[in-house]
Amino acid sequence: MTGATFDPDCAACTRLADFLTRSRQALPGYFCRPVPAFGDSVPRLLIVGLAPGLHGANRTGRPFTGDYAGALLYETLHAYGYATRPVSVAADDGLELIGCRIALCAKSGVIAAENKPETAEIGAAFTTCA
Repeated sequence: MTGATFDPDCAACTRLADFLTRSRQALPGYFCRPVPAFGDSVPRLLIVGLAPGLHGANRTGRPFTGDYAGALLYETLHAYGYATRPVSVAADDGLELIGCRIALCAKSGVIAAENKPETAEIGAAFTTCA
């Protein structure tokens, strides 16, 4: 992936952009935008998740933050020296990753699509929404 940059206003995937718009209206305190990758830009360990969870990354703006999967993930990363703390509750909570990066295949929630991103949406994640 060369030349791709993260666009916080990406709407390349109409179905997912519409989901985020509806989510922002229904959940005004939530982040509900494409979620950027988090951690070292040149990591030793890359963790790839499917997409932001509605009440996790779509709420907080950081992958695996504020949901059950994140609780286990960050605790494990901390235990192995990849995170500065074992708990992630908000994008501004001070947690940093060490030699690790977390990225999402789809930058926008796919909950409305039963967690089934379309092939074009996954492809767009690597070409237009890095």
